[in-house]
Amino acid sequence: MIDHAVVIAVGNAAHQSKLVYNRPRTMLPALGKPLVVRVMDRLLRAGINRYTVIVGEKEGAIAAYLDSQWVASASVELVVRSSKHTLAQSLSDVARQQGQRPFLLASYNSFTHINFAERLSRRFANAPDTPLFLSGAEASLSRSDHARYISAVDSHVTDLSTLPSEGAYIHTDLAACGAAFSNYLETLPMTEDGLLCNDLVSVYERYLRSGGAASLVPTSWSLKIEQDRDLLTLNRHLLDEEQDAHILSEIPANVQVLPPVRIDPSVSIGQNARIGPYAYLESGCSIGDGAVISNAMILNKVTIRAGESVADSIVATRARIHA
Repeated sequence: MIDHAVVIAVGNAAHQSKLVYNRPRTMLPALGKPLVVRVMDRLLRAGINRYTVIVGEKEGAIAAYLDSQWVASASVELVVRSSKHTLAQSLSDVARQQGQRPFLLASYNSFTHINFAERLSRRFANAPDTPLFLSGAEASLSRSDHARYISAVDSHVTDLSTLPSEGAYIHTDLAACGAAFSNYLETLPMTEDGLLCNDLVSVYERYLRSGGAASLVPTSWSLKIEQDRDLLTLNRHLLDEEQDAHILSEIPANVQVLPPVRIDPSVSIGQNARIGPYAYLESGCSIGDGAVISNAMILNKVTIRAGESVADSIVATRARIHA
């Protein structure tokens, strides 16, 4: 089984957000944890205990969180990607350092079924000579229109393109990388045709065009976080998984809680409020008397007025996003 993962934790330019005025994209909240940590939690379930996390120059908050709040048993190495370097160069450097040992490759904002990383790892263990396993979903839950599509014949990947075709799968960023693909990464050029090779899709596309072989591992759904509304969808899925659906603040006895909900520590909730279902209240927010919160995320330092109703929304101090 694979025990090492490389996680891209550099803000994706396609990820548009109104919530990054006080935190980087990789640290946006996903039910009490940053997005990148939620991805790593899924990898941890698959038995991954060594991590190389590629971060941007201004994303030191990731290092602080992983050092102080993530699991002590995991080994985490941070690699800072200079603004002068492409993702291709960073991946090439990491592959060179790791040699030809297999690893999972993931990005901070791509999600699928909670057990899929384990399934992908098992598929690689059964065919360790396969250079690359790409994952493809039957359906996308994202509001994004930047999807890439994988075509395959008998699980052999034949194409990765922007145009859907009959029987094609929606590309997700999670992949299992064998020795041959690692060797390819070591020699990956920094640019191609004058364009920066600066995201995982472009890396995979170039590899396939060069004649590289890849196999498809299907999953039922994918969720690429590229709009703020996608965060609300992700939080619903995390609440349904019931891994962190907890109430961690003292609340009045007459507050009605309709599960599933997540209430962080240091949340103030007034009398006779109604919370849920599918509500996430981040540390430092305040909910007034009689307020009603459902299918919503109320973020740090937000105050919801007494009697106010919030549904199908993300509320931050500088933005309100409706689903």
